Amino acid sequence: MNKRIQNWIDCIKSNDPTLVTELYDEYAILLGTFSDIERQGPKLIYDYFNGLLSSKVDVEIISEHSHSFDNLEVCSGLYNFIVNGDTIEARYSFVFIQVNDDWKILSHHSSVLPKSS
Repeated sequence: MNKRIQNWIDCIKSNDPTLVTELYDEYAILLGTFSDIERQGPKLIYDYFNGLLSSKVDVEIISEHSHSFDNLEVCSGLYNFIVNGDTIEARYSFVFIQVNDDWKILSHHSSVLPKSS
């Protein structure tokens, strides 16, 4: 598994919204699974995770596709959120950017997986 995705999952499992928010760049945008609000910047991203992590949350990666460039990495695929024992199937895309010697999330989109017809 991609180490940046694994780090994000580990922070989610910590139930610490501050720890999760610190993974995001100061200019990051989050289009979260459980919100209809476009969240840009640390305060709005923190608010999202503060609400989500008031529940017990786990993440299970179903599929992952990663592509690396000079100072960017794109990861997308399918994952399940397990929230208080309920499974929510979703899809995700992360764009990571290298900032000095660290990697930050620049863009994160996650949405409920639509049912196939």
